[in-house]
Amino acid sequence: MPEPSKYNIKENRILLAALLLMYIIVLPREYMLLDFEYWTNWAVYIYKNGIVNVYDNPFMVDYHPIYLYVLDLFGKIQGSAINIVQNINYIKLFPLAFDFLPIVVLCAFRQRFINKDIPYLFLLLNIAYLYSSMIWGQVDSVYVNLVFLAVIVGFTRPVLSSALFALALGTKLQAIMYLPLLFIVWVYAAKNYKTVIGILLGIGVTLAIIAAPFIIAGNGDKLLHVVTSAVGRYPQVSISGFNIWYLIYSGNPNHTVDTETYFLLSFKNWGFLLFFGLSGYTLLIALLHTIKEKLTNNGTEALMKMMMLTGALITLYFYYFNTQMHERYAHAIIIFLFFYGVFSKNYKLYILASIPYFLSLEKTFPNFLPIAHPKILFASKVIAILYTLTIGYAMYEFFRQYKLKDGINAVRPLLKRSN
Repeated sequence: MPEPSKYNIKENRILLAALLLMYIIVLPREYMLLDFEYWTNWAVYIYKNGIVNVYDNPFMVDYHPIYLYVLDLFGKIQGSAINIVQNINYIKLFPLAFDFLPIVVLCAFRQRFINKDIPYLFLLLNIAYLYSSMIWGQVDSVYVNLVFLAVIVGFTRPVLSSALFALALGTKLQAIMYLPLLFIVWVYAAKNYKTVIGILLGIGVTLAIIAAPFIIAGNGDKLLHVVTSAVGRYPQVSISGFNIWYLIYSGNPNHTVDTETYFLLSFKNWGFLLFFGLSGYTLLIALLHTIKEKLTNNGTEALMKMMMLTGALITLYFYYFNTQMHERYAHAIIIFLFFYGVFSKNYKLYILASIPYFLSLEKTFPNFLPIAHPKILFASKVIAILYTLTIGYAMYEFFRQYKLKDGINAVRPLLKRSN
């Protein structure tokens, strides 16, 4: 089997280990103070009271369990509340590890998922990719890269894929938007009913293991409340998510409640309509082309390329049209468009998407980098325009390559046989 990259596996391991060590050494001491205040309080509370009681914490614990398990482990390693407070910056190593995870899996071991050269330094040296983890200390890379790996391995190992998705869901609720995409992957991978049962068990058992300590302790209802109340906590039109609303709305989206009427519908309902409408149409085309590839048995490379672009579009639809968006909710476009570049050998979309994402993070957490911040470049509308160019280019690429009519024509004989 060919090597997973132009370097051999041993060289990849050495280079990745050296790069990770360098990032650990230069790990910034700055972080988003408000978020880390919560996480410090959560970690100390867990250390003193146990993780199963974390949802009793008065400091509004609203995260799913996976990150709380990490805070629990972090507290045990630190050994005291004082050490937790003093060393909380090192919690960034958790999301940083997930920045590296896909590359380690695909380039540092023999694998049968991607038979392509992967210029991974083009990703791991991208500040837009690392900013959320290394500087903010946010955990977006965790659920995003678990979902990404679930898509990649889903074509050949659907049960493992379903377990990875469940872990992503146990980290952030946003992972749920990728379930239809993974459903399409699993449609391709499913050989018989045993595979379907395995997928369902992969999700169910993994989620049950995650939730079991809370349920056993009698706090399952509190965990359920966190999950079911995750949407709508910040009902503004936008929360530093520089999307369509910064271009078409004359007011300040950050100071406007999304239940207000905009023409005939509320901002929130317009967002849902556009997101679900465009996502549904794109996913339908992806499903039809997946069935076509399954019928013709042409292999998975073309499908993986399509899934990378589809995953990026789902993320862009979600971020660009919905209300209540934070700037970090676009994070997945970086990994999906990078690997779309790997398959298509065209990195223009990846480069274009990295620009507004980086600008939005740096604008929201200003003056960390010792660079000039010209107002015109960091203006909210300018960033929104760059996102508009990104989503426009991505849609052009998708609908140019994958047409609804072609998908329908490909599966029409199958439909006739079923009748």
